[in-house]
Amino acid sequence: MKHLLHSGAAILIALLISGCATHVTMIGPARPPITPAAVRIYENPPRHYQQIAIINSSAGTTWLFPDRDSPDAAIADLRREAAALGANGVLLQAVYDRPVGGLSVGVGGFGYGRHNFYGGGGSVGGPLINRRVQAIAIYVRR
Repeated sequence: MKHLLHSGAAILIALLISGCATHVTMIGPARPPITPAAVRIYENPPRHYQQIAIINSSAGTTWLFPDRDSPDAAIADLRREAAALGANGVLLQAVYDRPVGGLSVGVGGFGYGRHNFYGGGGSVGGPLINRRVQAIAIYVRR
């Protein structure tokens, strides 16, 4: 039982780590790096821009109760990645959820009294959801 618990914990940690990765796919030439504070976030395409890379970033993995502030961390990651590529803008494409497994927690016990034997248990389970943000790192000509 103890071995099974350790194996389950190791698998859960691996899923959480793999779900938090940021992936960059180059689609244009990189430019000299800039500071992340100089990277502007766009929801609609600006007038004149050049695409540099597609960036997929994790906003975190949640279980049962979604974290509404989690996209802020992903946006910060997008800014850092874009700045390292010399992009002065990030064009948001999609925010989506990706299931990465499930987690259940259960408890139980038993006991006895003078003339009685009793027991009980309970559990709660739910999916692990990784919220992701996809964007395009762009260089906006001004």
